[in-house]
Amino acid sequence: MRNEEALRQAKSQAEAANRAKSLLLANMSHEIRTPMTGVLVFADLLAGTALDAEQREYIDTIRSSAGALLGLINDILDFSKIEAGKFSLESSAVDICRLVEKTVGLLAAQAVAKGLRLTFTVDPSTPE
Repeated sequence: MRNEEALRQAKSQAEAANRAKSLLLANMSHEIRTPMTGVLVFADLLAGTALDAEQREYIDTIRSSAGALLGLINDILDFSKIEAGKFSLESSAVDICRLVEKTVGLLAAQAVAKGLRLTFTVDPSTPE
């Protein structure tokens, strides 16, 4: 009887800890998403002004990086939705060539800073 009661208590504590974790993740994600959305909005506003080529490249990198971070934040929220049973999948097309190009573009500055040259090739037969 004592073992059963101990198991019930342990299960109850584990469920409470899991609910607290999910709530923390959801709240944290919302709190981070708001300023990240602000970064994206102001990057878009800045992109609409007169910029030279180097500045345009910088703002494009900011927009791309902020968008990737916002995607990660949304993924964290998806975990909370999964646990709550409120998650639904959606299907969307992905342009693999563009995705690889954007990813390499995000890493290029780090490579250059380390004295490396980062290149990529995508097989021409790769479907969009």
